[in-house]
Amino acid sequence: MSTYKRYIFFAATVLLLVSLVACHAPEDSNTYIIGDEQGDWGYPSPFAVYPRGPGLVRMSYIFDTLVWKDEDGFVGALADEWSFDESELAYTFQLREGVKWHDGSSFSADDVIFTYRYLQEHSYPFAETKNIDEVKKTGDNEVKIFLKNPDASFINNIAGVIPVLPEHIWKDIDEPGEFTEPEAVIGTGPYRLEEYNREQGLYRYSAFKEYYLGKPEVENLLMVKVSDPQLELERGEVDYARVQPEAVSSLEEQGFVIDKGPHDWTLKLMFNHQESPFHDKDFRHALAYGLDLEELVERALRGHGLPGNPGMISPDSRWYCEDIPEYTYNPQKAKEKLEEAGYHLEEGRLLDEAGEQVTLELLVMSDYAREGEIAGRQLEEMGFEVEIRSSERSVIDDAIRGWNFDLAITGHGGMGGDPEILQRFMVGESSPHLNARYDHTGLKDLLKKQSREMNPDNRKDLVREVQRVYAEELPSYSLHYPAWYHAYTTEVDWFFTRDGIGSGTPLPLNKLALKETED
Repeated sequence: MSTYKRYIFFAATVLLLVSLVACHAPEDSNTYIIGDEQGDWGYPSPFAVYPRGPGLVRMSYIFDTLVWKDEDGFVGALADEWSFDESELAYTFQLREGVKWHDGSSFSADDVIFTYRYLQEHSYPFAETKNIDEVKKTGDNEVKIFLKNPDASFINNIAGVIPVLPEHIWKDIDEPGEFTEPEAVIGTGPYRLEEYNREQGLYRYSAFKEYYLGKPEVENLLMVKVSDPQLELERGEVDYARVQPEAVSSLEEQGFVIDKGPHDWTLKLMFNHQESPFHDKDFRHALAYGLDLEELVERALRGHGLPGNPGMISPDSRWYCEDIPEYTYNPQKAKEKLEEAGYHLEEGRLLDEAGEQVTLELLVMSDYAREGEIAGRQLEEMGFEVEIRSSERSVIDDAIRGWNFDLAITGHGGMGGDPEILQRFMVGESSPHLNARYDHTGLKDLLKKQSREMNPDNRKDLVREVQRVYAEELPSYSLHYPAWYHAYTTEVDWFFTRDGIGSGTPLPLNKLALKETED
């Protein structure tokens, strides 16, 4: 018996003793264990969870949104029908009846009204509500949300992302990020949180028997930190984990299901364009010409991925634009551009106008130390002195937020979702640890226009132009799109969500895969 399953057995034994004392007959249960190499992604309340895709996934098992997505597109969640009135700029949602909160209270339209108004006062990391003008209750089970401007991404990025909160719990909470009491994880979702252990990176969930879509097929869900995903899969200690490409053949032979994910996650080089010399786009162009992305994919990913696109969107996305500025590896062109900017090479060392060696500090997420080594060497071949500092994800995120860096290698998902997410990564102040926060009027105007364009073809043209402008300005540079492989047992039929979970998280861990199968 694995360590994790012994843990569940012990916990189940304790619960059994308690149930016997209370004169309740125990029920049969089963356990599914998801392994994750990082482990901890924060307390899974909407405001305390870590603001990255895996954090959103952990929270999504507890809280439901108005709509959700399966492998084919949008499906109803707390709302089973919705419509848009263009003349009123308003979405109307028909809410399901008979929905219960985990504490037994009844869900109502008032909870939806409260949630959307609450998020207008308290920032929520996964969705922006500034375009919402008013939220009204228009019937016992009907809510209407009025917008200030048209929003082509509203269903995907707002209605499908904002977790509805129980008003009776949150109405008196003034500091939502600090609210980590057990009541903070009372939702309407398919699972209840039974235990969270930050140090162990452990999340233990139990199925919510009164879930409105039917009790989940998996009784107990455990998310744990793993150090060797392949080994722990083979030993039966976990049922699911992301694995390295070289493990795929062996795990397939052992009967594991292998899913290769879409190229919806990007590793990118962030420039501190607030400071010299990175404020000069010609200098940024020079660095891009000096980076060999093909080598980066071959050596760091062993060929399992795609080279980066300066327009940020992955080449296999339906929104991808082919006609954009490119920075194909060209050391001579990199040298020429640096010379035009006032630098010169002397015995292989790049010197500035004062004759001083140019030194760059490169911050790298520890998970991508290999990419940091390769990129650092390529920068050194251009004549720079490079100081590489590898740290855990949260440290790099904090440095980027505070503009305390020269260059930083970080990454995020969302590249397969609605293109509205580009605003989160290109301009403005949302998600500052992932956002280039580039102040460019033309780019901002294009992003605003595409977000308000309700005609799909016209919108696609605008999104293509966004990529052209971004590639020319290059405030950050996508280095690669890794191919990720996920291995799991056959107990759960996981799938990749069309356009990603929520606003675009490229993981197969959609909660609908845990739904009880219908006969």
